[in-house]
Amino acid sequence: MSFRDLLHLVISNLRRMKARVAMTAIGVVIGTAAVVVLISLAAGLQRTAAQDLGSIGELTEITVFGGGIVRTLDGSRSSREEAVLNDRVLAEFRKLPGVVAVTPREGLMGSGTLRLNRLVGNPQVVGIDPTQVKHLDFTLASGTDRLGRWQALVGARVAEGFYNPQAQRPVQEVPDLQGQALQLVLSKMGDDGHPVERIVRLRVTGVLEESGGQDDYTLYLALNDVLELNSRFVGQRYNPGRGGYNQVLVKVTDPEQALSVEQEIISRGFVAWSARSMMQQMNIFFLVIQGVFGGIGAIALIVAAFGIANTMTMAIYERTREIGLMKAVGATNRDVMSIFLAEAGSIGLLGGIGGVLLGVGLGILIDLIAGTYLAAQAVQSGAAASDVSISLIHTPLWLPVFAMVFAALVGVVSGVYPAMRAAALSPVAALKYE
Repeated sequence: MSFRDLLHLVISNLRRMKARVAMTAIGVVIGTAAVVVLISLAAGLQRTAAQDLGSIGELTEITVFGGGIVRTLDGSRSSREEAVLNDRVLAEFRKLPGVVAVTPREGLMGSGTLRLNRLVGNPQVVGIDPTQVKHLDFTLASGTDRLGRWQALVGARVAEGFYNPQAQRPVQEVPDLQGQALQLVLSKMGDDGHPVERIVRLRVTGVLEESGGQDDYTLYLALNDVLELNSRFVGQRYNPGRGGYNQVLVKVTDPEQALSVEQEIISRGFVAWSARSMMQQMNIFFLVIQGVFGGIGAIALIVAAFGIANTMTMAIYERTREIGLMKAVGATNRDVMSIFLAEAGSIGLLGGIGGVLLGVGLGILIDLIAGTYLAAQAVQSGAAASDVSISLIHTPLWLPVFAMVFAALVGVVSGVYPAMRAAALSPVAALKYE
């Protein structure tokens, strides 16, 4: 039997029992729609979490902290010592495969305030190695990324933090910090208990593009400048290059290399964190969630499978004489099985197509209703309406295809038993059947 003849015969048989096929396919439609909606919900939550994670840090950056414990061998005995992020260790990090930049991130001790004419701001002040800046892939809105002595790179939203202390509110017009001369006012308590201030003049050489992360609120200085300020704050020479930095940033060329470099750093006794490793753990979690959600929806498909099996079994009794006639004129058991399997698979495919259309439509409706509600709640909490964009449903391109193929497969599997029964009928007994 050719494929064309099989297709024509299947269509003709399904048309003869339209009502039964429609009612059977409804079960497949419901199951497929449930699979599409639930997996789309899990995928939407995963995408939202990934976007939020992307604002925390770059996927090619690894943050390393000191203070871990590493085991060392001394002759026949083993000992444990604290892992220190000194200059020697940083030089070893730079030799790791895939590493393009390693720089300390040394924060300013004590309180520091920026002044621009009458305006005051309080950004995070961080010292980094100026020789590594060109490898950190800073995107500039203006200026250059050069960090000389008492020169500064400022984040995109540092200017928004300036305010007039006399007005006690943010300024109406955000100042342009590019090329500006700023005053960094440092204060600490003197020996006599009175506050002592020191003013350092800075020149802004560049303003960074907005990244959505902590860089937007950070003012970067050369590492030696921050170390000098910290030495004056503590009243003695401050040399973390020997005693250990609190935090170090390691940048790699590719996000895939971040995991291996992070594991190597951890194996050396340090505490390391990267957005890439966090994303990997998050993806594993959401894959499990998608599997659970998909399994819940598949239960409805399993129920529908029994409906298909029942429909095809009933068709055997109604078409027994027809099956006997087909065998009498030369149809083989394989031909009979092919007809029943094709009919069962067609019911599953039709239900799958309807389920995909219903699932996508329900997903759009759920996304619209839930997104509108959550956006309204966010606006009531003080967020700007233009900044609120919430999407809970995301349907990957592979999901509709997978759902239709899976529904068709369920139909074929459901038709195996009826097809075998039909093929096993004796032509003589079938022709005598009333």
